[in-house]
Amino acid sequence: MKKKDLISGSIINNHGIKYISDLESIRLGNRLRRFCLFKCSCGTMFKATLNDVYYKRTSCGCKKGSKPKEYKEGDLINGIKFIKSCGTKKNAQRAIFECPICKNEWESLIANIQAGHTKSCCGVKRGWSKSQWVKLSSTAKLYKVRLYNDVESFIKIGITTKRITQRFRIEGKQKTNIPYKCDVLKVIEGESGYIFDLENRTKRLFKKYSYKPLISFQGESECYKF
Repeated sequence: MKKKDLISGSIINNHGIKYISDLESIRLGNRLRRFCLFKCSCGTMFKATLNDVYYKRTSCGCKKGSKPKEYKEGDLINGIKFIKSCGTKKNAQRAIFECPICKNEWESLIANIQAGHTKSCCGVKRGWSKSQWVKLSSTAKLYKVRLYNDVESFIKIGITTKRITQRFRIEGKQKTNIPYKCDVLKVIEGESGYIFDLENRTKRLFKKYSYKPLISFQGESECYKF
C-alpha cells in the first residue's frame, strides 16, 4: 500500500477502526513497517501496522462488527454480579463474575451470562484449574476453618482470593452462605499457583477423614472430621 497522509480520526478501510497517529517505522526484513495508534469501535486503543489494519488482518481483538457492551464492577447481568473484564480471547469477551451460590469469583464468557447459559460456577465437575486461579489473582489464601452448630463440628479446607471474614461473612450484617457458625483455624497466603498445589496436597492428606455435613451447602465436599 502506498504511503498515505492520514488525518487523525479517519476511518480505515470502512470497518470501524480509527487512525489516531503515527508511532514509529520499524524495518522488519526487507520492509519498513509503519506502526500507528488506532482506536477500535469498542473504544480500545491499540498499536498495529497500517497495512494489517487496512487489510483487516488485525484489530484490538474484539468480535468484528460488534461493539461490546461495557460493564462496571457491581453491575448485574441476569442477576450475576460483574467484577472485572478479562479482555477478549479468541474473539470472545470474558470477565470475572461473583457466583450467586457460593460467592466465589470465577471467569466466564460474557455472552454465556447474557444468554443465561451460565448461571453460576457451581456444578463444574472439577472446579477451577490452576491456570484460572493464576489469571484471577497473583495471590490466594488456603484456609482451614471450623464449622459448627449445636449438633455438629467439623473442618473445611479451601482456597479463596477474598478475605476469610468476607468469604464466610463473619464480619458485617450480611447473611452467610454457609449454614454454620465459623471459627478460623489457619490461613496461608502466597502465590496463586503455589497455594493451588498446596490445597491439593492438603486435601489428599485429609481424604481419609472426609465428612459429610448434615446440612447440605456448596462446598460440603471439602469438609473433614474435626
